[in-house]
Amino acid sequence: MKKYIILTVVSVVLSYLMAKIIFMEYKSDKVIALSKTGDKYYFLQLGVYSSYDSMLDNSSKLSNYIYTNNDDKYYVFTCISKNKENMNKMESYYKESGFDTYVKEFILDDNELSNTVSKVDLLLSETTEGIGELCKKSIEKYKEG
Repeated sequence: MKKYIILTVVSVVLSYLMAKIIFMEYKSDKVIALSKTGDKYYFLQLGVYSSYDSMLDNSSKLSNYIYTNNDDKYYVFTCISKNKENMNKMESYYKESGFDTYVKEFILDDNELSNTVSKVDLLLSETTEGIGELCKKSIEKYKEG
């Protein structure tokens, strides 16, 4: 009987030590996201302006754009894409038209926008013409939301 008690105690202690060693391997301060909260979008920024009037004057050549006001500066965006190669095409198009461009990445969770931008990306990946019109379509859906 004494033999069984000693064997049980030794088994419990060994199990505890093995569990502790295993859990120490997984102990980490890093947080890992288990779900995706949105899609990555590339926005083509065409300028930053210190006043609303300045932004309107400099954006008058654009047929369709959105802007944000952050820290008393106005940021103008004209294209949205989920595809980096397509964004490079759009950026080249606007640079050739004389604009200074910057590509900004944002994470957004909007299914309708995602569907529209995916369709525009598909069209844009198959052509090098009509980029301005495709940019207009990609930004229109964002303006609606």
